[in-house]
Amino acid sequence: MTERPLMIHDWIKAILHIDADGFFASVEQAVNPLLKGKPVIVGAERGMATAVSYEAKAKGIKRGMLIHEIKKLCPDAVFINSDYEKYSLFSVRMFEILRRFSPQVEEYSIDEAFVDLTGLRRVYHCSYDEIGMRIKETIKKELGITVSVGISLTKVLAKVASKHKKPDGLTVIPGRQIHLYLQDLPIEKIWGIGHNTAAYCEKLGIKTALQFATKSESFIKKHFSKPFYEIWHELNGRSIYPVNPEPKKEYRSISKAKTFTPTKEKEEVYAHLVENLENACFKARRYGLCTKKIIIFIKTQDFRDRACEIRLNSETAYPEDIFPFMKRAFETIYEKGETYRQTGVVLVELTSMKMRQGSLFENQVKLDKIEKLYNTLDELKIRFGRDILVHGAVLNKKEKVKRQQRMKIPFINLKI
Repeated sequence: MTERPLMIHDWIKAILHIDADGFFASVEQAVNPLLKGKPVIVGAERGMATAVSYEAKAKGIKRGMLIHEIKKLCPDAVFINSDYEKYSLFSVRMFEILRRFSPQVEEYSIDEAFVDLTGLRRVYHCSYDEIGMRIKETIKKELGITVSVGISLTKVLAKVASKHKKPDGLTVIPGRQIHLYLQDLPIEKIWGIGHNTAAYCEKLGIKTALQFATKSESFIKKHFSKPFYEIWHELNGRSIYPVNPEPKKEYRSISKAKTFTPTKEKEEVYAHLVENLENACFKARRYGLCTKKIIIFIKTQDFRDRACEIRLNSETAYPEDIFPFMKRAFETIYEKGETYRQTGVVLVELTSMKMRQGSLFENQVKLDKIEKLYNTLDELKIRFGRDILVHGAVLNKKEKVKRQQRMKIPFINLKI
């Protein structure tokens, strides 16, 4: 006889988990219908697949694969540069749709969310299955993308359900059926249980989620720490993790790219990259955001990309803090003799300036000066346009002269 988790009641709570299918690639297909049905690879600017469409997955392509490997495997693959602002916009719209159905929405990531549906059957005069289907259909109709939905008594079980049928799936796990979905599910497939914990479980004779869920409370407390004790409760249908509707501390990514007259001049290529950084940081400051992770890329005349990721010790939205690191990163990706046509900067994992965690080694006096300086510059840019003041590194000697003649204003060399 099959063992069962302790919880057998169907709907003490109802938690929905929504997971967008191949989100970045699906957004690109929604925006450009000509890409539908084609193997789409997102991440061309980084030289690797950061997201792939289900058509690409069907051909064996996975996230993280290098572009040249993908071309050998799938010659007809379509490669696209990442557009994080576009994906963020779709994400915001998806979360807005979810909030039409319930005020309790947790933005778990850019393409995932939890929704508390408890008690809403009476409001909508239908089952939780039907509510889930309405949400799916609304997203498909308004955004042109598909999502997989799971509904169960807890967040962990809802995650199990949403992964059960992908893409475009809807799976509902009521209390009495929990054991049916856990009995063949490998323990490492459970949200919150990683490779090392799965290996430890195997030493204890636990290979499936059901074997873990049906262990006694005393056994779990003896062999596992608190987080896994909580997962054990969740697998048994007892909700431990509430849906948190508080706004996330992470916000959208900001990307700025510039295509220019092809050139071999190193100084000019770097100048365009600096201008991208200035514009990206200006937008971040306007929204009260900062970052400690930046991606820069340069594109050759024959559309080959080279990219580099920069990680800072602390968050910032001031180019002055980033320039030294970006200069070194640029040196690693620039190839002498190549002709370049585009540069780009992406600020990722943005967080609120108010939540910024400073470093012990920061010079607070210098930080205050930088902040005061950029506050003044931002006011001028907002009032007169962002080209009213630019960093000296943006322009080479010829461009400086042209800009002075055109704008009839002096260039300011600012030192901090």
